Amino acid sequence: MSGSPWVPHDPLLLLVFQIGLGVIACSILMLLAVIVLRLRLVYRQRRERRYTELWQPLLAECVFAVPTNLPQIPRGMRYHFLKLWNYHHESVVGNARKNLEVLAEAMRLDEIARQMLTSGNTRERLIAIMTLGHLGDRTQWHELRELVTDASPIVSLAAAGALLTIDAGATMAWLVTVMAAREDWPLSRVVAMLREAGPSRTTASLISAIQAAAQVEGGSRQVVRLLRMMETAHTERIAPVVGQIVRESAEPEVVAAGLRLLQDPRDLDTVRACARHEAWFVRLSAARVLGKIGEAADARLLTGMLADPSWWVRYHAAKSLLALPSASIEDLEKIRDAHPDRYAVDMLSQVIAEARAS
Repeated sequence: MSGSPWVPHDPLLLLVFQIGLGVIACSILMLLAVIVLRLRLVYRQRRERRYTELWQPLLAECVFAVPTNLPQIPRGMRYHFLKLWNYHHESVVGNARKNLEVLAEAMRLDEIARQMLTSGNTRERLIAIMTLGHLGDRTQWHELRELVTDASPIVSLAAAGALLTIDAGATMAWLVTVMAAREDWPLSRVVAMLREAGPSRTTASLISAIQAAAQVEGGSRQVVRLLRMMETAHTERIAPVVGQIVRESAEPEVVAAGLRLLQDPRDLDTVRACARHEAWFVRLSAARVLGKIGEAADARLLTGMLADPSWWVRYHAAKSLLALPSASIEDLEKIRDAHPDRYAVDMLSQVIAEARAS
């Protein structure tokens, strides 16, 4: 049988040869694809840098006045311009921010944002949501409310932030319940949003939400989350509600979360009772609160907690002993020298050393 000397005649070897050629061809195609993607990335970055250099002075001019010459935005650069506009809007205050909003109105950025909200990809929808929020655009209010229930945590959280920016008073009561239920929203981000809205807008809604959640069977997870969110509320207004929850709840997680918010000396009896709780993290929270609102008479209770099985309880009990009114390092040394528990002695020595070093 005649044929190319490079092609094997054995069927098995021929199969291996063909597979090898296929692998080489796929490798070449993958290499070409990588090169094409890299070239596209470089081109896009250069284009973005070119437009950034063109648009940055225009947006910076809004610090003083609204520019008279408005640029044309190529369709492929709409996202990039909105990103720059939002960055500048979040970086300035007062008249400069108002000038940016006038510029956005003149350039019809609201229309661009609405189009991207309905027809864009996830990245474009996110920048559209931010833009509508900063512009206070109420035309998409219902659409944004629907997006709050979106499965994507990023999209839904952005929609919630936009609603708060547009009209916090109109949406706070409903949105707080959503924040408590959506555990996929980072709590730190939720707290930051509420803090930005201000305690005058958040306090009443948080109190209503936590009272409702406390009445629902199995609602302890939401209660704990709401207690963390209550860090943004008026302390004096939430104190009675939180104190009642701490006293009545049978869930250690709820009690520990509530203790963190107690700052009224009238709640000391509740805190002292929690210092003997069976859950170590509840005793830990109680020890920390005693260091903030405790009285000199609480030294005896904290001294007993120095022998707690938990290292963290012992540590914070020692720290709180030093934080009590009129307490001093010399007082801790006397307690250390007289304490029969060696773990308590070690902990007091460590806290004394930290105090002397600070």
